[in-house]
Amino acid sequence: MINIFDIARIAGVSKTTVSRVINNQPGVREDTRIRILEAIEKLNYIPNQAARSLVSRKAGVIGVIYNEFNTSVYLKLANLLEDFASRYNYNIVFSSSNDDFNSKARYVQYFTGGAADGLILFGSDTRDKELVQKIININFPLVLIENHFNDLKVNNIIIDNFSGAKSAVNYLIGLGHSKIAHITGNLNHRAASDRMNGYIEALNSSGIKYNKDYVIYTDAGDSSGAAAVERLMSLAEPPSALFTFNDLQGYEAVQRAMELGVNIPRDLSVVGFDNIYELLRFIPSCIRLTSMKQPMEKVAEAAIKLIIDNIDNRNAKPRVISFDTEIYEGTSCREVI
Repeated sequence: MINIFDIARIAGVSKTTVSRVINNQPGVREDTRIRILEAIEKLNYIPNQAARSLVSRKAGVIGVIYNEFNTSVYLKLANLLEDFASRYNYNIVFSSSNDDFNSKARYVQYFTGGAADGLILFGSDTRDKELVQKIININFPLVLIENHFNDLKVNNIIIDNFSGAKSAVNYLIGLGHSKIAHITGNLNHRAASDRMNGYIEALNSSGIKYNKDYVIYTDAGDSSGAAAVERLMSLAEPPSALFTFNDLQGYEAVQRAMELGVNIPRDLSVVGFDNIYELLRFIPSCIRLTSMKQPMEKVAEAAIKLIIDNIDNRNAKPRVISFDTEIYEGTSCREVI
C-alpha cells in the first residue's frame, strides 16, 4: 500500500514536506512542490481525479452561496447553474446562509480556503460589501449575481431591476391606472430597493403623487402578499392596481383578494416580477399573473462562463454584464374604463 513515506522517498524529501504539499500549506519551494505532486500522481497515492486536482491546483468545484433558498426563482437558477457548469466539467456546491451574515462569512472562508476554484454570490444583500472586498483582496475568482457595488471592481451579472419595475408600473399607468400600490421585498437587498425605486420613478415621471398608504413594507416571506393586500383593500380609497416585488407575493395577493370578494382584474389589476408561473406551488384558478420576466438561462450561462474565465485567468479585467427584463401579459390586468 502506497503511503506518505513512499512519496517522500521518490521525491527525495521529508515526509513533513510531503504533508505540507498535500495540505496546501506554505513553506515549500515551487520546484519541490512540483516534484512531490508528480510523485503523488505517479504512485496513484490518492484517486486519479483528486491527484489531477492537486497537480493542476484545481478542485473542479464552483461554490455558490445564496442568501436563502426561499423562492422558486432561486431554485430555477440553481438548476440552470448546475446544468451549464456540467458542460465545462465543473461541479457546483450550493450553500445557503439563511440571510445570516456570519454564516455567509464562514462559507466564504470554506470555499476560498481550497474547497472551490471560484465563487458565485447570488443575492443582493447590501451588507455583502465587506465580504466581497475581502475576496477581491486575495484575488479569488468571484462573480456576483444581482448585487452591485459601484466602487468595487468585481465580475457582475446584473438584472436591471430598476428599469424592470419602472416598466411594470408604466404598463399599469398605460392602462389608465393612477392608484397604484406596491408590496416591497426586503429593502436590505438591492433587488428590492431597486424595484421600489423604479416604482417611485414611474409615478414621479407620470405626475402621479406618491401615496405612502399604498406602499406595504415586507420581507417577502410566505403570506406577505396576502397580508399586504388585506391592508390595501381595507383602505378608505383602495388602489385599482398593484405591483408586487415578486410573483409569489403577486399570486398570494390575487388569491387573498379573490377570497375577500375583489374581482381580478376588474377591481384590482396585479403585476408581479420573475414570471415563474410553472415553478410555484399553487396557482389561483383562472388567473395567469402579468409579470416581468427575467432571462434566467442567459444569467446562468453568463455567470458560469465568467467564473471559469476568471479561474483560468485571475488577472482578467472584471466584467459587468447587464440583462433587461420584459413583460409577460397574463390575465391579471385590465384597462381602466
